[in-house]
Amino acid sequence: MSTLALIALVVCVGAVTFFYRYAMIGLFAGDRLPGWLHALCRHIAPASFAALTVSALFIDAGAVSIALDAPKPWAALIAALVAWRSGSVLATIGAGMAALYILKLIL
Repeated sequence: MSTLALIALVVCVGAVTFFYRYAMIGLFAGDRLPGWLHALCRHIAPASFAALTVSALFIDAGAVSIALDAPKPWAALIAALVAWRSGSVLATIGAGMAALYILKLIL
């Protein structure tokens, strides 16, 4: 890909991203969101987090890899249990990281 084509691609992608994001702000800046749209917006953060988490846990080298001997899913399970029982973000991160390092040593 030539330098000019790469610059044009970056500019186009930037413009599309800007207008896509600005559309919500520009269209609804002075108004209240409709009820159905407000209800949908509540699910954006959990859906994004789930997509990032699942891709980090189960995709290896571009292919889906569900292996019982991999430490990441087990550490994530331990972190989820700590989050469920404690409700603390710091405890969840600490337990998940500790479990990941210990499981990397064991497995």
